[in-house]
Amino acid sequence: MRYLFVSAQLAGHLDWGGYLATATALQQRGHEVTWASGPAVAPLVEATKLSFAPLAETGWRWPPPPPLTRPADLSDEAWRQVRGERALDQWLDPPRVEAAVAALHAVASDVQPDVVVSEMFVAAAGVVAERINKPLVVAGWPAVAPHSTAGDALTQMARQRLERLLATTGCGGVNFTAEGPPALRSPHLHLAYWTARWYAGLPLLPQTRCVGGLPLAELPVNPTLPASDDLPWVVITLGTTFNRDPAFFVAAAHAAHQLGCLPILLLGRTPDPAGDDRWLERLPPTAIVRDRADFRTLLPYAAAAIHHGGAGTTHALARAALPQIVVPHAADQIHQAQGLTRTGAGLHLPPKTVTVARLVEALAAILPDWSPVRAQAAVLAEEMAALGGAPAAATLLETLPRMTS
Repeated sequence: MRYLFVSAQLAGHLDWGGYLATATALQQRGHEVTWASGPAVAPLVEATKLSFAPLAETGWRWPPPPPLTRPADLSDEAWRQVRGERALDQWLDPPRVEAAVAALHAVASDVQPDVVVSEMFVAAAGVVAERINKPLVVAGWPAVAPHSTAGDALTQMARQRLERLLATTGCGGVNFTAEGPPALRSPHLHLAYWTARWYAGLPLLPQTRCVGGLPLAELPVNPTLPASDDLPWVVITLGTTFNRDPAFFVAAAHAAHQLGCLPILLLGRTPDPAGDDRWLERLPPTAIVRDRADFRTLLPYAAAAIHHGGAGTTHALARAALPQIVVPHAADQIHQAQGLTRTGAGLHLPPKTVTVARLVEALAAILPDWSPVRAQAAVLAEEMAALGGAPAAATLLETLPRMTS
């Protein structure tokens, strides 16, 4: 079979807990798999030996515009509207998505896929799958019934954008929500790389299938780091996208240091101590700073993590059965924080509440062996492994044509 996978042009959008791994599992089973995205992620995809199709436009706005500054006289409701419009601009700007549809349709015409698989934030995938009359699968996000069908002004604006997109592309919107906030919705299959308990209380639709994730593979420990038996490791990161928050890194590092742990900071970029990263001088003397690290050499030996709640990072930590403290910084990260709260496998701290003292309190609650959070992290890892992870997702994709015929 032929599969066309689609993503935005950021490293984190390849993951979602098992997205790229699902594509490679299919290829290893003899299927033809093509990954379409912006050229920026080509090296990461090609490293897995998948065929890569560059898109001049994915529909995802990157780099983002400058940060918003709230006027002093702007009401809370007006500010929410402004921020909501900015979020819509990120993935549902009709002219940008229309350009992405043209680029992706050209790839689909060449690949002739039997199935189109997309992450949640590539609206063009829903349009192109309908145009070529092939099933769409959404990976990394469940199908959830809308809480309300009426919608506020922001929802109405968003739906108007979707209606414009569908009108100009000649589609009926079979792969989008029909009411409530607009979003990609496959009528056939949503692959969620978590467990049903992760989504407890949410109105999941029947096409959602939870596949969890297999235990994180363990590689030999990094010999350049102090032994974790002497100083328990606390991994601190903001991922690779929204990773410029010196106050977060400094506070988290000092909290770990105060509790006798080794703070290991992964900046997601090359440090610049003489420029923008002069704040590194404010770190405790024991702190270790790296640009990146292979999680397989780090997480199996760590005691806990403080991070932003990126889907891939959260998922890797959950598979390693590590208790986590999530401080969401952007976009979908609040959803990971909520999942950890539902399962009891981690703690959620809003960014505005983060201080050294608050992080010390939170770390002290999750570090001990007897911590209920640590126990729940182990339970979650077992539940995820039992569901089969990316290989199970690949099996569902193999059976999809029979399900939709």
